[in-house]
Amino acid sequence: MDNQIHPVNSSEEMTISRRDLTLLAGSLVVVLVFYFLFLDPVAGLFVDDAWYALLGKSLATGQGYQLINSPTKGVFPFYPPFYPLLLSFVFRIFPDFPANVGALKSVSILSMMVLGIVGFFYFRRYRRTSTPVALLIVLLTLLSQQLMFLVTSSLMSECVFAMLLMASLMLTERLVRQVQLGSGSTSGILLTVVVAAASCSALFLTRSIAIGVVIGILLYLFKARLSREALIISLLFGLVAGSWTLYARSNSPTPEQRLELGAIVIPYGEQFWQRTAGVNDGVVVTWRGLPRRIYENTRLIFGSNLLQIVAGPLFWVFEKFRRDYPQAINAIQFIGSLLVSLLIVLGYVFSIRFKLTSAEISIPFILGLIILWPFNPIRFLAPLIPFIFYYLICGLGVAFRRLRPELDSLTAGSRVMIVASVLLLLIVIGHGQTLLSRNESTLSSYNWEVEFGENQKLMDWISRSIPQSEVLISNNPALLTLFTGRKTVGFDVSPERWEMFRRMNLRYLVLHYYGGNEFPGLRNYPVIYRLRNTSDYRVLDLGPPESRPPLSR
Repeated sequence: MDNQIHPVNSSEEMTISRRDLTLLAGSLVVVLVFYFLFLDPVAGLFVDDAWYALLGKSLATGQGYQLINSPTKGVFPFYPPFYPLLLSFVFRIFPDFPANVGALKSVSILSMMVLGIVGFFYFRRYRRTSTPVALLIVLLTLLSQQLMFLVTSSLMSECVFAMLLMASLMLTERLVRQVQLGSGSTSGILLTVVVAAASCSALFLTRSIAIGVVIGILLYLFKARLSREALIISLLFGLVAGSWTLYARSNSPTPEQRLELGAIVIPYGEQFWQRTAGVNDGVVVTWRGLPRRIYENTRLIFGSNLLQIVAGPLFWVFEKFRRDYPQAINAIQFIGSLLVSLLIVLGYVFSIRFKLTSAEISIPFILGLIILWPFNPIRFLAPLIPFIFYYLICGLGVAFRRLRPELDSLTAGSRVMIVASVLLLLIVIGHGQTLLSRNESTLSSYNWEVEFGENQKLMDWISRSIPQSEVLISNNPALLTLFTGRKTVGFDVSPERWEMFRRMNLRYLVLHYYGGNEFPGLRNYPVIYRLRNTSDYRVLDLGPPESRPPLSR
């Protein structure tokens, strides 16, 4: 039974052999090799990861949890503090940015290694898969393009969140087994409860969307008739989460501070009603606009995101041929996305019918929050990748047995293993293609590492040419402060913020966001430094406030 794809419905303990551990260690070594091959000096281009790093530096330098880029002291962010706290330990040892970028990324690398270990034990012991299947899920997850990119080319929090998510679900299953099978002492059960509550609390203090996972875990424990354990976890979690929430609200930035810094100090409750979270375009979404948002995000998830996660290199192929064969490529992508989505949903339904776990209750809650949030869902799906591959493998097994009833379990399982291995091979080939493209002398498209290098050129010019006393306007203010040590404020073209620039006597505007810096209303202002790259980095001199013309629309 251990060689079948589908889990075994048995209460006996699934043992982990020395051979299993050796294979797991070998798999993680392979993953580490890929990580170090792809590791680059890039950080902060997402903007969010620049804020994480800046907050980590603030904690490391004894300034508390505040936005040290701001000319106003004591401005409190709405980002939860756990991930910046982890980065702060690195900043204490390696304080110089960007020389410490590799060390800062070690937090994500270590998190992925822990995710691989915890994930293997979870799928092997609590989902009762075979060793090859558990190892395949681990490899597919850790080498997936989304997580690989986040690990090696950013300082985003998704890797830590994914690790804590897996740990929380595994600890929940361990607790249920200890109580129901009587396999744990009273002190052992209490320890598991406390550790599970700590894991859930750290999960929430990493990303607030974790509230959906915690609700699912508590419902699962109540369903399993572990009411006492559920109440203890909810009490401990509520103490931590409630304390943070109350502290954050009591330190809410003033209207002037919010105008000064933008999205980093805008509460999630307000961002929810923006057309795109964190983008102040003056449009406020009402309840009537939510059905369209739900539809668009659902279409993205099942129409492209899941296929992109499962077979990311295919999208490189799609984009290569889309210009010449747009209709054919769109049709192929739609059919592929539909097939992958159906298999994943089939695997999820099978898992519920076979044995309901905390994951099957928690994932719909977190998925619902993702669908409601005004942002491209694929980034938020990244921590769910282990389960996406697990449900896909289960769905493939069910499909083979339904389409070919004469197949025995071993034959169906072998075919699923072949498909999963082909997916892994496809991912590895895609990584190889990316490595080869780094050596091309001519870059015809956007390059993440080149973009960061040009950002550094811009920062070097600013450090040499603009007085240290000047407060700078930037559309990536945290990164500018990390590089130059200058005080910075956020940028958009709203009249209120433009008037703030005039009132604060701010003169120099730095446009260096990788996603584009085209603002028609700024064309009348002189450019004093420019890098003619794909994103058109430049520094503008807005002139003295008393003679500054109004912003044109």
